[in-house]
Amino acid sequence: MTRLSRHHSIETHGGLSVMKSILSLFGVAALAASSAPALAQTVAQTTDDAAVDVIGNAEAICSLPTSWTFISAAGPANAGQFSGNTWTIPSTALASPDGTAVDTTTAYAIRVRGAAMCNTSHEIMITSQNGGLVNTTYAGASPPPLPAGFTWKRNMVYSAQWQDDVTPGTSNNPTPIGANGWGIVNWMPQSAGASDTYIHTVQPPGNRNFDVKMSVRRDGASGPLLAGLYQDVITVTLQPLS
Repeated sequence: MTRLSRHHSIETHGGLSVMKSILSLFGVAALAASSAPALAQTVAQTTDDAAVDVIGNAEAICSLPTSWTFISAAGPANAGQFSGNTWTIPSTALASPDGTAVDTTTAYAIRVRGAAMCNTSHEIMITSQNGGLVNTTYAGASPPPLPAGFTWKRNMVYSAQWQDDVTPGTSNNPTPIGANGWGIVNWMPQSAGASDTYIHTVQPPGNRNFDVKMSVRRDGASGPLLAGLYQDVITVTLQPLS
């Protein structure tokens, strides 16, 4: 917005337009025949400054990668199981050769990473489509009756967090910012469509790596694992708060 109080010439000083209005008056008195000294010349000067406001706006933006890169695995999981945006868990990780559901506390997880950005305070959200790794026959809105004695679901644990780009001592294993509270850590959905959020209101991390960790809980199982396709789809969202 530009505001000028009067229309006069404008000079530019350091990028700011400054208006100056100058009025000069000259007066001369006729001399008498006496020897009195002449009157001194009189000059009057005034200035007038007007401010010019320069206004801009930066849009609040958050972005996530369109594809993810495998970083690490726990237990028998490995890089070959992950491609694009899909983690394919082999049947041997879920059921033994006789069909019994695997019951073990051994971790089975992978961590993937991609470049992300937020230029303002924001919300991190994870949403689980099925509330865990569920037999797709029983994941719909009106599933058929579940046969007694079968295991049809494995719980999943998810993390979504910013990752530091600088690590004291080693460059191959960056310190997770999430360990200090910058993200969702070890969330287990309990129902289809469940979500968890984290509000990041301190100085935003800007351009950094963003990690997603997915873990299968294989303890507490009993009976045979019901045959079929098991699936969950998680959606990670970064939402500006302003």
